[in-house]
Amino acid sequence: MKLSRRGLIVSGIAAGGGLAVAYGLNSLKDGDSKPKFGASTPEDAVLHAYVKISPSGIITVAVPQAELGQGITTAIPMLVAEELDANWEDVRYELSPLDKDYGSYVIAEAIPLLFMDPGALADYTRSALYKVTPLIGLIITGGSSSILGNYNYLRTVGAATRAMLVQAAAAELGVPKSELTTEKSKVIHAASGRSLTYGELAESAAAFAPPEENPVKDADEFKILEHWVKRLDTPEKSDGSAVYGIDVKIPGMLHAAIRHSPMFKGTLDTFDAQSAMARDGVIAVVPVQDNAVAVVAESTWIAQKALDDMAVTWTPPEGMPFSTSKALPNYTALFDAAEVNVLNEDETFTADWDRATTTVEAVYETPYLAHVCMEPMGCTALYEESETDDPEDAHITVWSPSQSIGQSASQAAKIAEVKKANVMVHATLMGGGFGRRADMDFVRQATAIAKQLPGTPVKLTWSREEDVQQDTYRPATASRFRAGLDDDGNITALDFVIVGKPVSSDFNTRNGTFSPMDPENDISMVMPMSDSPYAFPSIRLALNAQDNPVPNGNWRSVTNSHNAFYQEAFMDEVAEAAGKDPVVFRRELLAHKPDFVAALDALAEKGDWGKPLAEGPEGSRRGRGIAFVEAFGSTVGQIAEVTVAANGELTVDRVVTLVDPHTVVNPNIITAQVEGAVIDGLSAALYGQIDVEDGAVVQSNFDSYRMMTMAEVPVIETHIMAQGGHPGGMGEVGLPCVAPALTSAIYNATGQRIRSLPISVSGLVSV
Repeated sequence: MKLSRRGLIVSGIAAGGGLAVAYGLNSLKDGDSKPKFGASTPEDAVLHAYVKISPSGIITVAVPQAELGQGITTAIPMLVAEELDANWEDVRYELSPLDKDYGSYVIAEAIPLLFMDPGALADYTRSALYKVTPLIGLIITGGSSSILGNYNYLRTVGAATRAMLVQAAAAELGVPKSELTTEKSKVIHAASGRSLTYGELAESAAAFAPPEENPVKDADEFKILEHWVKRLDTPEKSDGSAVYGIDVKIPGMLHAAIRHSPMFKGTLDTFDAQSAMARDGVIAVVPVQDNAVAVVAESTWIAQKALDDMAVTWTPPEGMPFSTSKALPNYTALFDAAEVNVLNEDETFTADWDRATTTVEAVYETPYLAHVCMEPMGCTALYEESETDDPEDAHITVWSPSQSIGQSASQAAKIAEVKKANVMVHATLMGGGFGRRADMDFVRQATAIAKQLPGTPVKLTWSREEDVQQDTYRPATASRFRAGLDDDGNITALDFVIVGKPVSSDFNTRNGTFSPMDPENDISMVMPMSDSPYAFPSIRLALNAQDNPVPNGNWRSVTNSHNAFYQEAFMDEVAEAAGKDPVVFRRELLAHKPDFVAALDALAEKGDWGKPLAEGPEGSRRGRGIAFVEAFGSTVGQIAEVTVAANGELTVDRVVTLVDPHTVVNPNIITAQVEGAVIDGLSAALYGQIDVEDGAVVQSNFDSYRMMTMAEVPVIETHIMAQGGHPGGMGEVGLPCVAPALTSAIYNATGQRIRSLPISVSGLVSV
């Protein structure tokens, strides 16, 4: 498969109908989702799958997306509450039950059109997909798609809910609907001075069908959206009442700890259960699938200590064990190997390359990275045996801190070997996700353990060491960029090749989320260059897909986390070769996109580009660097400032971010996401590295996989410049520019290019 960025055609999607087509979703009609949503608060009137209202007027909004700390349990209720004309103080959230009506729109964002075109065609495509996703029933959170995917639809849900309440009020008051207005959770009849609260109307409103047409507000009418409002989950996260996966408590529950084969693809050989069982409080020792063993005990601590008591032997995989120290240095010799697959090549590439008078070339490398979510992997499961002769009639219930309760259900059903109808999944909050919790290994394991102890709920909790050494890692990659320049310093052609193990095929094979993908044709491995806003006259993008036993997974911002580093670091090198300022050079490449130029200019102004830096301590050197990309439907740029002391010690002084999400939902959430992403990106750029020796991960905890400390965090400034259009994603957007802005700042200070991460092993500066 070769994808031309100028010849992309989306076929097989019915485009048309605008927002009105969204109303065909079952979630606004009677169905299984309504009683499921109402089960937790039986006194509430459930208007449909997304909204229920108590007699006292509390409005609860169902949130189908996973809450990873990104604030979606506030942002999604904001979409509904705005169009509902709700009093924000009345609004609550509830993680949605498992039902196909909550099918995620994330699959639509796999279609590049929706990132490249914010206009009418993309909106029509979204509208058609709103009909399709509930039929598929895939509920997943990823790709910064929660707001991007739900913005239009859930606003229409809010408008439809308001219309149902107005219909009920019209019947109750005996007046035409046209004479009624809504405000602050009330329906008001101004002519008579009468009003009814939403709580008073909810029960009768639930009997009405939503209208076919539910127009939404113009932005200048917003009272909730685009404003800072209190996060709904802050109180419970502050007082400890929030339930994360690790907090699940069920009567009679036992606790499990797990140990995996230290070598990837290794299998369990023998284990001395007797030594573990000798410890008080240990209930059972069980094998888990073919590569792990678990101890089940009265507490997690007892289970973990019993694992330490137990001798376990493993069968290593066949063949030579994989080591990064041996494999990764060879990547840079594979850029022109026979197995390189060209994924995208413009027809004029060869001619445009040949007319260049100067060429620029650079090779970049990035290592494996772990996710290290603050809450380690874990899950709770209860297996209940069949009451019939058919074992498939058994039931499995899972309490899942994952990014997909839908996939949690599918994987639990597969491992428990029960009918899908006999699976119940309860979503919990989770202490970080970053793509790691889209993998379902911990759900499969909890199910496998619970099946061996029927009738007893078992909570599995990984140790930090297991979490670091059994992750699904961001792949290690090497890349080569080459650019041809004409006599005026303009790019004539751009050539990019990347070597590494693609994520998509590895992830899909493990989890069965989508159809298996040919790793050699994984177009995601050349993003964001495949749809860059830069006006590259001619481009060739190629992949040399590698295979090894290290499991690769989606890491925050996915391929943007390394490819944006490669692209933006190289843009600075090309700008220098062309004799142009990095901002001026980028502005020329963006001249056809005035909104991007406006964002770039705003970033330069906010980041003091072109102004002298204040002097640092005696003997030190200071520098400033810039990076600018489009990612997940949003535009983002960053400027970093650094000081390199006389002894070579590096200090990151300041990071300025300018983000254009096109449309804002909650500015405070945007700022929080950017700040977190900056710290995450700095940690990775400065220190992040996973090494594999003889088939096993070397690092094991935060002492060997270092993160940025509070004392090292620079001044972080976030500026939001929404220029209109469909909102883009935000959870991953603040990360891709961090590394290239930082390394460019170091070059500005020292004159030395850093092309391999992490910076701590570069030898050019000390961190």
